[in-house]
Amino acid sequence: MGLCGKDVARTRHVGQVYVDQINRIKKEKQILERIASKCENCNRNEYYSIYESFRPFRIIGIPLAQCDTVYYFSCPECNFGFKLEADEFKALEKMALINSKYLEGKISKSEFESNLRAI
Repeated sequence: MGLCGKDVARTRHVGQVYVDQINRIKKEKQILERIASKCENCNRNEYYSIYESFRPFRIIGIPLAQCDTVYYFSCPECNFGFKLEADEFKALEKMALINSKYLEGKISKSEFESNLRAI
């Protein structure tokens, strides 16, 4: 275990982003160009799952800070995916959080649509 403790990565599922949302952002803002409209491997997905993975910096087993952060997305059908750049993740994270709130019933459909338009 030592001074820094175990080197264990933590992964957080941020949410899901739908293919049509990604296409809209690509057209309007010219970002997310690396992300294909459909999965490059299976071509069967309606959405992508977004993840954040990091290793906590520990001293004597106590996690103090998040370091070595990696962002990635994957197809829910075949698990194909790749790492995202920080700016790509930030754009997708906003959509994923709005989608999660709507799916959990925390915001109405009109709030959902207006929040997506604001991105």
